[in-house]
Order: sequence, then C-alpha cells, then structure tokens
Amino acid sequence: MNENRQDRKKKHIWTALFVLINIAVIAATAVNEFSGTTPGTFQFGFTKRALFFLGCTGLCLVVLLFAETLKYLLMMKSLGEPVSFRTAFETAALGKYYDCITPSGAGGQPFQILWLHRHGYSDGASSAMTISAYITMQAGFILLALGVFITHRSVELDAIRYTAYFGLLLFSLIPCLLASFSFMPKTVKKIITAAIRLCGRLRLVKKPEESTEQVLGMLDSYHSSFSVIAKNKAMLCLLLFLSLVYRIALCSMPYFVLKMFGAPVSFLHIFASTIYIYATICLVPTPGNAGAAEGAFYLVFSAMRSDGVFWAMLIWRIFCYYSFIVIGAGIYGINAIRGRRNRGGKQDE
Repeated sequence: MNENRQDRKKKHIWTALFVLINIAVIAATAVNEFSGTTPGTFQFGFTKRALFFLGCTGLCLVVLLFAETLKYLLMMKSLGEPVSFRTAFETAALGKYYDCITPSGAGGQPFQILWLHRHGYSDGASSAMTISAYITMQAGFILLALGVFITHRSVELDAIRYTAYFGLLLFSLIPCLLASFSFMPKTVKKIITAAIRLCGRLRLVKKPEESTEQVLGMLDSYHSSFSVIAKNKAMLCLLLFLSLVYRIALCSMPYFVLKMFGAPVSFLHIFASTIYIYATICLVPTPGNAGAAEGAFYLVFSAMRSDGVFWAMLIWRIFCYYSFIVIGAGIYGINAIRGRRNRGGKQDE
C-alpha cells in the first residue's frame, strides 16, 4: 500500500511538473514571438463576415487533424492491427504536440511510437506507421513547395526566396534518408551491429550480443510492417493525398486570418508566400520555430494596417501552434482522469 501511495505521489509530482513545463514553454514562446510587436488597438468586429473567416480558420485545424488521423486508421487496417479512431487521433495530435514543444520539432515521432506501443500495437507496426506517416507528410510538403516554387515567384524579397530553396533542400534530406534506409534492411543491420559492438567495447552497452539480437528483431518486425505499407501503391497515394490536404489546410490559415480583419488579399498570393516562409523557417531549432515564425510571417501579415498586425499574428499562432499544445495537454489530462477512475473502480470491486 505504501509503495502504491509513493508511486501515485511520484505520478502526481511528474504530472504537475509536466503541466508547469507546458505553461513555461507557452509563456516563453509567446514572449519570444510577440515582445517586439506593438499590440495596437484590437479592431476586430464580430460581423458575419469576420466570424465566417474565423470559422474557416478553425475548420482548417479540424481538417488537418482529421487528415492525419485518417492516415493512421488506414495503416492500422492495412497492417491487420486493431482499428481505433481514438488511438489514431491521439497519436496524430500528440505528434503535433511534441513537435511544438521540442527543439526542431524532433520529439513527435518517438512519442508517437511509444504511444502506439502502450496501446497494444506491436513494435514493428508502431514504428512503421509513424515513420510512414512522417515520410509521406514531408513528401507532401516537398511536392507542394516545388509546385509553388515553379509556378509562383511572388515573394518580393530575394533573401526569402533563396533561403526557402536552401531550406527545402536540407528539409528533404531526412525523409530521403529514412526512406532509403527503410528499403535497405541489410545495410541498416550492418550499421546497427557495428554500432552496438563499438558501444560494447567502450562499455556503454553491458550485453552487446543480447542487445544486438533484440534490436535486430525489432528491426525485422519494422521492415515487415513497412513493406506491407510500401508495397500497397493505393495506400501510399492515399497517405500522400492526405498529407497534401494537411499541408494545404495549415498553409491556408494566414489567408483566412487576414480576410477576417478585412485585408484585401488574394488566396494564391498568401498561400504561396506561406509556403515560401515555411520552407525558410523549417530548420530553425526552436520549439514551433518560435521567433523565426513571427519574424518571417510578418511579410505575409504586412498586407494589414500596422495597428492590427499583432492581433492577426496572435490569432494565427493560436490556431497553428498553441492549439496543438492545448489539445495535447487535454489528451493527457483526460487519460489521467480515466486512469484514476479505472483504478478507483478496481479498488471498489
């Protein structure tokens, strides 16, 4: 009993720390982004037109989360794993949550794999679904950006344009490497075996042979699941299409925010400018590209009167960044409450 109480206290402490860290990240990011911007007068009128475009911005958030959720549902069915909308949604949302609170957005995929594994999915399926979702997501942005770069050169500043080209080139390296390694299991096995042996000699790994066998077993399971997805051309096309839907919804948000405030802008111009800027800031090593996002997107929001830029920027960041943190924290909170109720029900029995 005492051990259980101590475990619960530790969980409560970690939960409290987790919440405080989230609040600190949000506060630090907000200060970093908006400290140099003058708020001005909030002149947003609650007209039908303004509320319509506010609703469109919110709809973009719903569409992109649903698109990412549907990707996991399709892969669950394809791999013969349990199909759960709740788990698929939580995996998609928590991936964005960790992308927003970790440097360079590098935390999403490991936590997605862990989350799927905790909910009963095999190691191979958890890894294959997460990496397939990541590769197709990045491929969707690369295709969209290339299309915009070729057909729409509307960005006024050459510095933004050329930085976007370079950013997209570097951005493409990681998904290309992951895809190539996924199709070369023998090469990956040799690299992993050599790495574990080296760590064993350096006494960083206690039992290198057992560790090698365990890791290679997980790798075989991953390649088996990944091959099922990769060989299904219709599945890959659907995943890529849903990734394009996700990216289009995300990059449409600035346009609807600008229209909400009555800015005279065209969709294609704002959409193309947004693609350029996302390509420019994608490698900034701060959570949610904080700081760089605000500075770069000022180019998009410069179509507004200066006294309204702050509020437009704030609303845009709420929908494309802070909302993911709130949703992720909400998922953890709901699951914590459910876990407590389940424990209470078992004790009553």
